[in-house]
Amino acid sequence: MSSITQVSSYAKYLGLVRNLTNGQNKVDTLSEQLTTGKKSTDLNAYGAETQKLLALRAELVQREAYVQNINTASPRVKATDTVLNSLEKLATDWQSSNLMPFQPGPATVTSAFNSNPDALKLTVNGDKSTFTQNARYTVTSTPSKDGVNGSFDVTVTDGLGGKTTRTINLKTVPPSDGGGYNFKIDGGPGGGAVLNLSFDQLTAASSSTFNVSWPQANDMRDRVEGALRDIQQLLNEQFGDRYLFAGSRYGTEPVGDLLAQPQSTRVTLNGSMVNTDDYFEVSIDGKPFGYQVQPGDPKTVTFVASTLNSLIQSANPKLPIIASTANGIISLISEDQSRTFDVQARVQNSMSIDNSMTAPTTTQAATLPAPAGTGLKQIDSFALTGDGVDIGDTYEINVTVGDPDDPFNRKYYSEHPDEPEDLPPYQQYTVRYTVTEKDYNNGVTDVSKVADMLRAEFTKTSPVPPVTIDPAGNGSTIQLTSNSTMDPNHPSRVQQFSTSVRAVNGQIDNTISVATLPSQADALTDLPYVDPPDLPFYDSEYMSNRKNSKAWDKAAVTIDDGQTLTYGVTSDDRAFQKLVAAFRMAHVAASNPGKYEEYITKSRELMAQAKDEVRSVHSKVASDLATLEEKKTAHTTASATVVERIAGIEGIDETEVAARLRTSMNALEAAYTVAGQRQKLSLLNYIS
Repeated sequence: MSSITQVSSYAKYLGLVRNLTNGQNKVDTLSEQLTTGKKSTDLNAYGAETQKLLALRAELVQREAYVQNINTASPRVKATDTVLNSLEKLATDWQSSNLMPFQPGPATVTSAFNSNPDALKLTVNGDKSTFTQNARYTVTSTPSKDGVNGSFDVTVTDGLGGKTTRTINLKTVPPSDGGGYNFKIDGGPGGGAVLNLSFDQLTAASSSTFNVSWPQANDMRDRVEGALRDIQQLLNEQFGDRYLFAGSRYGTEPVGDLLAQPQSTRVTLNGSMVNTDDYFEVSIDGKPFGYQVQPGDPKTVTFVASTLNSLIQSANPKLPIIASTANGIISLISEDQSRTFDVQARVQNSMSIDNSMTAPTTTQAATLPAPAGTGLKQIDSFALTGDGVDIGDTYEINVTVGDPDDPFNRKYYSEHPDEPEDLPPYQQYTVRYTVTEKDYNNGVTDVSKVADMLRAEFTKTSPVPPVTIDPAGNGSTIQLTSNSTMDPNHPSRVQQFSTSVRAVNGQIDNTISVATLPSQADALTDLPYVDPPDLPFYDSEYMSNRKNSKAWDKAAVTIDDGQTLTYGVTSDDRAFQKLVAAFRMAHVAASNPGKYEEYITKSRELMAQAKDEVRSVHSKVASDLATLEEKKTAHTTASATVVERIAGIEGIDETEVAARLRTSMNALEAAYTVAGQRQKLSLLNYIS
């Protein structure tokens, strides 16, 4: 083969190789177009439309970024909308009289528990009383400091800082209190209550207790507390790792106790006087403060309360509590509204002496006068027993003349028709003596001295009984002697009188009441605006940081060119403050039944305002949500148009490309077939 022929054949070979390469490139290009849907991924392929394509792509990226921003904000706004739905419903529902009645309902009064009915037994006239608070009332009687013997200073306390005392003697005509005795409570949230008490017994020192409650108001109070817990939970709602209503304090739970108030507790020493060796103790958060009454101390609850208060004030380390005292009542108030404290109290009363009187016996019977008889008078004798006596003990002698079953002797006259009808009618003479503080301090500390005081009281009896008592100085045994011997006109009536006695052990058993005062109304005043506003009391950072601008921050999102939407609500919003104030006022109403109507009216007014303000806030959130949805729709629609325009520039006709790809692949396959037939050709074959 000539050289020219060899060169020609090799040239054909190289041409075939080029054809195969071009065919493969064409197949690759068409395959890429069919896979990507684009004419080319190389911008240079678009020539004059390159800038338009770049602008469209930039617009698409921007709109997708706006949609992403909206997708991030929308769920939070929707969650806020859901919470506001619940809050608005709460405000609406609570204007119903079923949840928030116009009246507190009737008070329930328990029967009085009389610790010693022989000494003090009382009943409470609920219909004639005016109550103002849920309270445990304690009624104590002690011998009067100023009244005659047999008079008692009756003290009533409500355990809430209220107290009153009046002197009562059942032997005198009751005052015109409309039946019973009225006690008007003075001091504390229960002040103004009027208790009408009737006394079946008031003969010695003792105590009684009874409770007053308002079931309907108490039920409402529990419901209000539940509603406030719901509000607190709603305002502390989390979305992902953020608190919805915390402003920019994303990780801080914004709302604390919605019922927070400085704790105010009253420790009431019930009664008016104390005994030597009585031990009183008040414990605050487990730390005890105690005092035992000494012989030389004033025997008043005021003195003991003042002493305990001084011990509390001088505690080391200092307690975060403000302590004060007045009228036997210790007031404890926390300095920090977020801090509560536990108070316990007890009294160990000094040992009391159980005194008694022996049953009277007739040591000498009456006889007929001389000359028919010896003319003896009847003598009855009895004794006071015990090693000592207590202040408040009462001793009683009853002398009875006649027959209680035949008060006017009609039965006797019918049985003795021959005897003259000159017998005295039935009558009982009662003599009592109560050991007073004054007498006790003056030496009346044993039964012999008490017997002498009882003899003295006997001589004051009016009308005068038809017997005489032995004179003072005869010790603890008392003798009663009839004024006359047997009546010859009535020889069958041997007994001139009958005697009964009793000792009523009165004990000044002091008690202590501990009660935390009910919630009090917040001051409803318009606070001056400051920027940033002060945190409300219920904010979790209120005690540590009264101002925090982050609490008022709201989220912002860019949703379009030149358009930024500020969205969300903070827990400190005035609408929420008004809503919380409305429920707190309802709680105050339920906790203070005596002022229920006054406070419930204010609560209803606040609730109506809160509903409108929450609705206004809700409308803004709903509007924001609609704006986000509207913008998202607009961007989605615009993005679809941009995608379409981009496709118009860089898009392909898949059918056409597929056909061209098949043609190119067929041509490439044919070329490879030819190349296969020549696969043995090489440059050496042509040169050889």
